[in-house]
Amino acid sequence: MDKKAQQTIAGVLDKRMNRQLLYYLDICTRCSICKDACHQYVSTGDVLYLPAYRAELIRRVYKKYFTRSGKFYPALSEGTEINDKLLDDLYKTSYACTGCRRCMYYCPFSIDTTWFLAVAKAMLIAVGRGSQILTELAGAAVMKGENIDLFKDIIIETLKDTEKELQAKTGDPEATIPIGKKGAALLYVALAGTHTILPAAVIFHKAKASWTLSMFEAANYGYFLGDVKQATAIAKRIIDEARSLGVKEVVITECGHAYRVMQFLYEAWAKEKLSFKIRGIVELMAEYIRQGKIKLSQGKIKEAVTYHDPCQVGRNAGFYEEPRYIINQVASNFIEMTPNREKNWCCGGGGGVVAQPDMDDFRIKTGERKVEQIREIGAKIVVTPCENCRLQLDSLNEKHNMEIEITSMMDLVANAIAS
Repeated sequence: MDKKAQQTIAGVLDKRMNRQLLYYLDICTRCSICKDACHQYVSTGDVLYLPAYRAELIRRVYKKYFTRSGKFYPALSEGTEINDKLLDDLYKTSYACTGCRRCMYYCPFSIDTTWFLAVAKAMLIAVGRGSQILTELAGAAVMKGENIDLFKDIIIETLKDTEKELQAKTGDPEATIPIGKKGAALLYVALAGTHTILPAAVIFHKAKASWTLSMFEAANYGYFLGDVKQATAIAKRIIDEARSLGVKEVVITECGHAYRVMQFLYEAWAKEKLSFKIRGIVELMAEYIRQGKIKLSQGKIKEAVTYHDPCQVGRNAGFYEEPRYIINQVASNFIEMTPNREKNWCCGGGGGVVAQPDMDDFRIKTGERKVEQIREIGAKIVVTPCENCRLQLDSLNEKHNMEIEITSMMDLVANAIAS
């Protein structure tokens, strides 16, 4: 590797090195308690996926380029020169991580491995070694935001058939899916495809909500890629749309990372305070039920139902009770997986892993603990409010012949609304 590339990568580390990262580098004792907390290490036994080793890769670069002993006696200081092998390891370990932060929960010092991986991704991107598929997906999202007028007619035309389905499901021939409606109380941000639009539209119609559909998708591939600039631009499309429509709140569909990006990260990235509320649709559905705006058929589902806590909305956002409240309104046999809530095992599909075809075998392998959890309680239906989790669980269901049903919270509610 040429010196210029090495200097570029070292420069990124220098720029990203802050007090918190230095603290993590200094305090980690490499006790490896985190090894038993990581679903990827537990499933593969590969040291590359050990959280402490992920941090160690960054520490070695730091010791080589930013300490006196590393510059003159790298072998004694455990410093490592930046080379292709190091970048290959950084790529594998950073883009494989789902960002579930279960390791952080069990770490005696609460070291956040995702801080190291954010730096690793920035180093890779600086020399053109970031994930190609995630780069393309993020670029396409930014391009759409810059050229939305080219897509408007296609989006509206696509919704016509969905609107007919909505009318059939609600029994109301006047039911519509509004888009670009100024003055609506809430802007609903769905995902690509109508599967996250139709059930939400049914719920909003029954609740008599004032709403409009976003022109954009909630997914943020810039976040998965590790490019804060692109991630901010992708999120800003929605922020600008909300402002132009004058809504009071933005409601994010069932997508773990999208909810966290909009709820917790955007303001820090953009350095601005939003004038409207951000919340997830699960929160809104729970509110509708509590207020009597929608009524569900109590105990409609008799089969054993369990709930999978998505890492991004569960452990990383503290969002536990609303989903369980909703399920208990519909299911008469709700069974918890063990462990659950903040201790829940990651399904293995988050962090953009499910969007990277070259990681298919790896993500199926690292989902084994989730398969064991579901089988242990004999659940027939698994509910989870995250698209990536559902895609992963679908793959696990097929691979392991689990013969279970995986459903979203929205479908659960929409199908249980009392007539």
